[in-house]
Amino acid sequence: MDFKGHINHLESLKTARELQVDLILPGHGKPFVPKEEHFESLQKALEELYELFHGKPYEYFRPVFRHLTEHVIEVSNSIANTYIIKDDEGHALLHDSGYVSHAPITANPHRYIDHLTPYLEAELGIHTVEWFLPSHYHDDHLAGYPALSAKYGTKVVSSPELEDILSYPQRYDMPCLVPHGMIVDHVVERGQAFRWRGIDFYIEQQPGQTWYHHLTRFEVDGKRFLSIGDNISGMSFRDQRDHIHSFIPKNRTPVTSYRDMPGQILEVDPDILLTGHGGGVDHDRKMTLRWQDWMDRWAAIFTDIIDQPHPNLGMDPHWVEIYPYKVRIAPGDTVTFEVKIKNHEPESRSCHIVFRSVAGVVLTPGEVHLEVPGDGRTSCKVTADFPCQFTTHALPVLADVTWNGKPLGEIAEAIGYW
Repeated sequence: MDFKGHINHLESLKTARELQVDLILPGHGKPFVPKEEHFESLQKALEELYELFHGKPYEYFRPVFRHLTEHVIEVSNSIANTYIIKDDEGHALLHDSGYVSHAPITANPHRYIDHLTPYLEAELGIHTVEWFLPSHYHDDHLAGYPALSAKYGTKVVSSPELEDILSYPQRYDMPCLVPHGMIVDHVVERGQAFRWRGIDFYIEQQPGQTWYHHLTRFEVDGKRFLSIGDNISGMSFRDQRDHIHSFIPKNRTPVTSYRDMPGQILEVDPDILLTGHGGGVDHDRKMTLRWQDWMDRWAAIFTDIIDQPHPNLGMDPHWVEIYPYKVRIAPGDTVTFEVKIKNHEPESRSCHIVFRSVAGVVLTPGEVHLEVPGDGRTSCKVTADFPCQFTTHALPVLADVTWNGKPLGEIAEAIGYW
């Protein structure tokens, strides 16, 4: 038993107790005036139950702050790692904001408990977080942003390439998306700096573990920093393993992007790497060069063994994509979707698509035939007229694809839901 729900209950009780509110409005039952002895008795019982199963007392979560320099701080026990850049007047900027709890990731963003902001002023002298810079779209790096927005009105910076997926995650059929988008307040073009209190941040899309990924570089306290997010995996720093990596096809990225990652680091040649799951580490060029050899060999093996016309078809399962993926509808609505096709092969290919749905949904056109240039893209539109009456909570739009004469089946979908 991992006791994740039990742990969240204990932490929620502690948080509610420390708020010292006058009235509690429960989801079930009547409003009531909280009393200290009631919190005490319930917490003690839950703590004892935890100790019965684990053989040790429960220790409530506290963030661990590790100073990489005077003004750059790592939250070492956040999942994923959170990085704080601060000035001397109590202002801060956060790069990623991961789960800060003993029950990370499986708790999911809906059950996020803020164990970070209550300690920022008391331990670091930070009274406001002005900006948030995400490394990529995964929920374990974005989970803490709603708390920052609610408490400080924190604004978001992004590259143009990530603006849409951060703002409208429901438009994408991809893993690890947050349930709600964020407003991107400032978009930074490639090569331009985002200046915050005298510090220039260069935040640019650089595909790595996923196509929708930033590299962020800046200089503070005489040190050159490069944030690489999940472009190095959490296992990177095991003995003798150097910068190894995990491969997640549904993240959507070409095989070449994995081989590009070490080169991106070598080009910047930072003093300190800020990693998504390995903390801040001193950059070692020899280690990065060994990582380049590792990635080159992985890519060669993967390319040789994959049973696909092109290796990118194994890393980008949504090379046929219906956009947007999820759309909220009302009975009788008409929605036009865009079907995007990427040909990873060097030669031109034919693509025949038959559109399907359930009874009552009318799709126009019913099918299309397209020629996709080598290493190119094309797209088409399909319009869905949804019925005025339906009983299910979601209605699909499916693309049955025949690629260069080979039937692949219904490999792309969109969903109208209410």
